[in-house]
Amino acid sequence: MVSTILEFPPLDCSLLFSDMINFHLERNPSFPIFVYGNEKLAGTTNEISFLEFGRAAHRIAHALRPARQGPDGEVVMIIANTDTILHHAVVAGMSIAGLVPFLVSPRNSAAAVVNMMKKTNCSRIVTLHHAHQALIDAIQRENEGVQLTVDELPTLVYAFPKLGRESVTDPFDSYPPPSARPDLDSPAIYIHSSGSTGFPKPIPHSHKVQIHWMSQPGAYFYHNIAAPRRLGAMALPPFHVYGIMTQLYIPISCLVTAAVYPPRSEADPHAQPVIPTSDNIIECIRQTQCGYLMTVPAFLEQIAASEENVEVLKKLERVTFGGGPLPMKIGNALWAAGVSISGGYGGTEFGCPVANADPKDIADGDWLWMRFPEQIKVRWVPQGDETYECQILTTETNQMAVENLPDVKGYATADLFVKHPTKDMWRIVGRADDVIILASGEKTVPAPMESVIASSPLLQGVAMFGRERNQVGILIEPRPEYAVDVGDEKAVADVRNKIWPLIEEANKTSPAFSRIFKEMILITSIDKPMLRAPKGTVQRKATLKAYEPEIDALYNIVEASSLSPNGLAGPAEWTNAVLEGWLLEHASAISPGHHIDPTADLFAQGFDSLSVTYLRNQLLGALRKSSDPNIKKAASRIPPNIIFENPTIQLLSSRVAALVNENGTGEAVDARDQHRRAINAMIEKYSTGLNGPSDGLLDDGRVNSGPIEPTVVLLTGSTGGLGSFLLAQLLESPAVERVYALNRPSSTSSIDQRQKSAFLDRALPDDLLISKKLIHIQADASQDKCGLPPALYEEVRNSVTVIIHNAWRLDFNLAISSFEASIRATRNLVDLGLGSFHKQNLRFLFTSSIGSAQSWDNAKGPFPEEVQLDPSVAVGAGYGESKYTTERIVVKSGLHATSLRIGQIAGGPNGSWATTDWLPIIVKSSVALGALPEAHGVVSWMREEEVAAAIIEITLAKEAPPPALNIVNPRGAPWADVMASVRHSIALQKKLKGGDLSIIPFAEWFALLEKRAEGASADDLVNIPAIKLLEFFRAMAHGDQVSRSLNPATTEAAGMTNFSTTKSQLVSQTMAQMRPIGETEARSWVQYWSSKGFF
Repeated sequence: MVSTILEFPPLDCSLLFSDMINFHLERNPSFPIFVYGNEKLAGTTNEISFLEFGRAAHRIAHALRPARQGPDGEVVMIIANTDTILHHAVVAGMSIAGLVPFLVSPRNSAAAVVNMMKKTNCSRIVTLHHAHQALIDAIQRENEGVQLTVDELPTLVYAFPKLGRESVTDPFDSYPPPSARPDLDSPAIYIHSSGSTGFPKPIPHSHKVQIHWMSQPGAYFYHNIAAPRRLGAMALPPFHVYGIMTQLYIPISCLVTAAVYPPRSEADPHAQPVIPTSDNIIECIRQTQCGYLMTVPAFLEQIAASEENVEVLKKLERVTFGGGPLPMKIGNALWAAGVSISGGYGGTEFGCPVANADPKDIADGDWLWMRFPEQIKVRWVPQGDETYECQILTTETNQMAVENLPDVKGYATADLFVKHPTKDMWRIVGRADDVIILASGEKTVPAPMESVIASSPLLQGVAMFGRERNQVGILIEPRPEYAVDVGDEKAVADVRNKIWPLIEEANKTSPAFSRIFKEMILITSIDKPMLRAPKGTVQRKATLKAYEPEIDALYNIVEASSLSPNGLAGPAEWTNAVLEGWLLEHASAISPGHHIDPTADLFAQGFDSLSVTYLRNQLLGALRKSSDPNIKKAASRIPPNIIFENPTIQLLSSRVAALVNENGTGEAVDARDQHRRAINAMIEKYSTGLNGPSDGLLDDGRVNSGPIEPTVVLLTGSTGGLGSFLLAQLLESPAVERVYALNRPSSTSSIDQRQKSAFLDRALPDDLLISKKLIHIQADASQDKCGLPPALYEEVRNSVTVIIHNAWRLDFNLAISSFEASIRATRNLVDLGLGSFHKQNLRFLFTSSIGSAQSWDNAKGPFPEEVQLDPSVAVGAGYGESKYTTERIVVKSGLHATSLRIGQIAGGPNGSWATTDWLPIIVKSSVALGALPEAHGVVSWMREEEVAAAIIEITLAKEAPPPALNIVNPRGAPWADVMASVRHSIALQKKLKGGDLSIIPFAEWFALLEKRAEGASADDLVNIPAIKLLEFFRAMAHGDQVSRSLNPATTEAAGMTNFSTTKSQLVSQTMAQMRPIGETEARSWVQYWSSKGFF
């Protein structure tokens, strides 16, 4: 029980920070300083009381300075990416021990750390060796000749031996008190600046500054909030000034409980702390029931995209953002939705001088404006353009950590504000020193980079831009003799190339987020020179304002077309050898800091779809710029998926060379042969040592054997859509004794969190997850022994009777080689089954895909429920090829193995059809295009819960199921009817008029899409996501035209393969009785998509 009588500490400097820890330990022992969600028992929370936190601090003091040995005031760096509660306990423990903690971001370079160590006379670091060994080694090399002490951070278990459960009766040894009180003006803690102007600067906070910060308006506001007095501070780094204030100073001074993420290092000291995401912020708010939230703009932008998440924010008393600007449209949308949002303001040098806005101040939409209370003495210095620099003056109760004014004690913030026209409020609009604050909150100081670039003899003016954007750019003004027509692309490219070496030089000395890409160089027009002051200096703000249309257009072009971030010349020759080096150079430029192996899969080396677009654009650009007409013509032969289909530099260079140096005839045949060879090679590689029949039909008398009872299931991929339904039904089944749920580990959230989130999203009962049947395993099954520790591997192998392998990489662009890890994981699971005591009767079910039959000729009739030995049927996208390959491997295992070729799953009972799937993308895009596509034929789509039920019926069937079954709806629904139901539901949801969303033939719809894809803006890519899958929908449109001319109305729509389900209906009653999807499902999809803010 938490005491209802709170005793607040005095904030008059009679108690120092370390004294306050002891004050609460004695006076408010049961009050919680931290609360977090209980990952072991859903719906509950754990609390860390002041008793437990204070004792943890004393234990750490013992560990880091036993018996007060050595001098007081030793500066000790903390470089540790660890759990929030442990990090703060270390800070408190150091303070109690008379040490001076120096909080350092692990993201700093070794040179920056050494620079700060020298400035503070620091020679000791407390760190996590397993996490930061490379940085520590580099620091020691940089600090050569200096005696450096490096200690391991005390563990969470050491500091909190009874995490969340410690009582006053538990054993405890307090740390000896100091012999004398330190001087109020001596350093109590060091926090460093952001380093936006060079190396970060160490900023000492004296004992007086620490206490004064706790009484500043930004902190003291929380003194009078109502119960349960919980402040959401989960997403802030504990080494940052924002985190220190919200997670430590406010709870200690105001008796407020900070809601944080659950600690991860209790069971495993090497475990990473939770990585903040918009989703786990919302989950933490729900779990802890905090009434207030402090966060950064980047997360609010993500949260604002979901109506469901916005509903969570609406329930909070206040949402405060800081650390960077929030785009106006996001803030306005949140305010209009009913979120009580306001901006915070603060800095390492001066604290938090503004309080949370009064509700009356923001009631009319002034969420961006701030009020400085009278106790804060501000000097507003006019800048001559209706903006004012904020200078905060030192007073007896508000000591500045840094004083930089020449005439009085105080701090010039360099932040520029404008005054509210009617209220005594202010809004920040920029920086006096022109720091560019990006959308991420990262800060770029233009001056150092501009000075390097401006040294070019070609230029007479430069100005960087990028406020509230994701990347910076630079506006350059050539000298008159070098001026160019900005409409002449060749002349513009020539100027960019000439100044590129200087921009590269500037990029080398800047953080990664400050890098200028070649396409982000904007050149002034001859008739629109930069604006200048009488003395000749560039008037930055006025100039950038004048070029706002051009800057906006540049961002739209770059973001829409994903231009390459480099300007390397084309290859000297279009031969295999030369191309390999050229492509490698480009791939390395796209992925700075990564060594690209030309023989390894690019996607395993960090490439993504944006990287692919960059590289392909550079390739096409080089071809089109060639002076050789034959090479220029080859650009038309470069397929959209060339990098996905040739995912290593060696494969890609070989393929490009063949396309460039041949006339293109016969390429389709060669490509199909190449695919077949790749499939057969993968089958051979991963079926070595397997002796089962190639058709999977066992002839050793085991065919009619029933399932082993009781059933113990190993299920992979339980956090996905189908996996969640499988897990729920397995846990509900009385025939199942135990379920091992094997999923890949995540650095962002625990498996319990991910599984619960998956259940809640699909309206599945999450109380099933506390079942004693369920055992979660986090491991990478593609690793040796499925990535399991030896004891656990033995336990699973010896007890499991059924393996349902449902985990697979989902990406329809990749080649088969990019799925090798998934295929290898399957072989590892097969080996586990073959090593089991139960291997004679163990059942292995693989959730394959109808994509494994993507090249089947429908003229041969429906695709049969048999193992297909000719890989030609699977040639196409790597996803389907990888599924086919795996079917061939599992049937050769000699186990009772069944591949289930699963068709399109159309969401669960609550309409939970993932918004990233192709049909939701069609629907969202159609709203923007004003028309939905109509296709000839039927769709054999299925409800997710019925697919799961069919799989479990097949799993538990009395007789072992055949080697291959097709799981598609035996009763298709006409595409036209389904689309009409979708249209009707959207019309009701969005209150559309009759002609606002027509239904037109697929070919016409695709023509609309293709037209909008030409010169698409960034907004178009958001509102019409089908642009990103243009080739996929081109194939569907072509398939629909073929279907209309050749096939009856009962064929699968858009030319898709028809499948036989005779055998699956005999094995599964659910399959036999499955109904076509219809209006009810369409309505639930639209409602679900709307709830996700999709429209």
